[in-house]
Amino acid sequence: MAHTAHARTVTARRIAAASLLALSAAIAGCYSTSGGFMPHTGGGFTYESTSLLPTTVTVMNACERSPDHPNGTPFFIMEIPPGKQLTFNFEEDGGDDPVKRPARMMYSLWKKGTQTGKLENVLSCPPSACRRIEVTYRPAPEQARPDESYRLQTGPDAVGPVGQPRAPKTDRPSPTSGG
Repeated sequence: MAHTAHARTVTARRIAAASLLALSAAIAGCYSTSGGFMPHTGGGFTYESTSLLPTTVTVMNACERSPDHPNGTPFFIMEIPPGKQLTFNFEEDGGDDPVKRPARMMYSLWKKGTQTGKLENVLSCPPSACRRIEVTYRPAPEQARPDESYRLQTGPDAVGPVGQPRAPKTDRPSPTSGG
């Protein structure tokens, strides 16, 4: 009888361990604006925009200054549409240049009030000592845009070194159409 009870205890522990492992794997790909199960200092950032307070977030490289940009060169600008939120987080490694851009910024534009999700976009960025976040507000009121798919423009169709929101791919000519 004691052997059967011991076998049930071992089986219950194995099921609990497998459940915990499955939960950990499911959570690993998600981001929580409140810090999730293990909130910490230096976590992510979330900025919301409304019709009466349309918000623009600019992340500056304060280590690169010029006469045009005495406070630093902007490397990310997002005019958050009303009714949306910009959520982003920084990882101090994984960038494309070990000196100028050693870190990564992961971000997504979500419906305002979203608490969890996957940060789908990645941008190489300067180290934490060089980053500065500026928040500004556009003239109000501003009506919400019906479009849901704003992404950072990168690659061969980028207009310049500063990432900016762009229209969805369906509104732009395809590379194969020649236009």
